[in-house]
Amino acid sequence: MRIFNSYKLLLQLIVIVCGAEVVRSCLRCFTTPADRASICQHAVSLGKMGPEECLQRLNLGFDPLNGISIAFSQMDYVRKYLKTFEKEVKKFDKSSSAPAWVDQFDQKMAQYVKTVKNRAASHPPAQCSPPCGLQKAARAFSCSRCAEEDCQLPVACPIETLKVNELDTTNIYCGASFILPDKLKVVWKYAKNMKVTDSSYFKDIHTGEDLFVLIKPTRVSHKGTYACEIFDEDDDIIIRKFYYLDVIRTTFGDQMQMEFQRALVEKLPTQEDEEERLEHGPSITETILSYLKSPISYAIYAGVCLLVIVLVIGYLARYSLHVDWRTRKKYSPLKSPPYP
Repeated sequence: MRIFNSYKLLLQLIVIVCGAEVVRSCLRCFTTPADRASICQHAVSLGKMGPEECLQRLNLGFDPLNGISIAFSQMDYVRKYLKTFEKEVKKFDKSSSAPAWVDQFDQKMAQYVKTVKNRAASHPPAQCSPPCGLQKAARAFSCSRCAEEDCQLPVACPIETLKVNELDTTNIYCGASFILPDKLKVVWKYAKNMKVTDSSYFKDIHTGEDLFVLIKPTRVSHKGTYACEIFDEDDDIIIRKFYYLDVIRTTFGDQMQMEFQRALVEKLPTQEDEEERLEHGPSITETILSYLKSPISYAIYAGVCLLVIVLVIGYLARYSLHVDWRTRKKYSPLKSPPYP
C-alpha cells in the first residue's frame, strides 16, 4: 500500500510539472518531467516540504538561468551536470530538520546555477561572421526558449565577379569568413556562359577536398559561373559560394606581350631564392657561371685558342719540312701501288 501511494504521488507530481508553465529554465530544457517530479517526490516522502512548495522552489531556484545562452558544444556537459542534481539531493541527511533540509536544498540549487553560469561564460559561442554560412561554432542554446539559435545569415553567399584577361592564370578560392572544419567535402559546379545562382543551371565538375580551382591559361571558353559547396562531417552544407568568371579577349599583339612577360617572370628569381642566396651564399652553379662570364675567363679563352692555333701550325710546318716532294712518285689512280 505504501508503494502504491508513492507511485500515486509521483504520478500526481508529473501531472503538475507537465502543466506548470512557469518553469522556464535550463532545468526544464535538460531534464524530463519525471526527473523533476522524482526530486519533489523524495522531499515529500521525507516530510520536508509539500509538492507545490518543492516545485515552486525548483522554479525560483533555477530562474537565474533563464537569460543565459549556452554554446552548442557545451550542451552535453550542462545536460549531464543538471541530471546529477537529483542524486545530490538524495544524499542529504534524512535526520536533519525540515528547515535545515530545505536550506541545504536551496544552497545546492544556488551551487548548480553558479556552475552552469561560469561554464557558459568561460566557453561562449563563437561570434557570427557575415555575410553568409552555417556557422555551427557560433550556434547557441537559449534556456528561455529551450531551442537552438543559429546566426541569422544565409548559407548562400552573394555572387562575386572575377575579370581576367585571356591567357592569364585564374585561381578561384572557395574560402569562408569563419573557420572551416577539418573534415569536409567540396563540390564544384559550373554554369557555362551564364551569371546565375540558380542551382538548376549548374553541372557538377569535381567532388573532393580541393578548395582551389586553377585555370591556366584562361580561355574565353572558360567564361561562366563557378560555384562551390562545402559539406561538413554531418553532410550539412555550411556555405555555398558563386564566382562569375568574365574573360576579356585579347589581340594577337597583347597575347605576344603577355607571353613574353610571363616567360620573363618565370625566369626571375623568387623572394625565397633571394633569401636563401643571401643566407647560404651563391650556389656552385652560380659561382661557375659568374666566373665564366668574367673578363679573366675571356682572356683564358683567347689564350687557349691561340695555343691551339700555334700547335696546329707547328705540326703542319714540321710535316712539310720532312717530306721530299720532288722524289714522290705519282701513281695512276687505276693501278695499285707497287709492293715494297
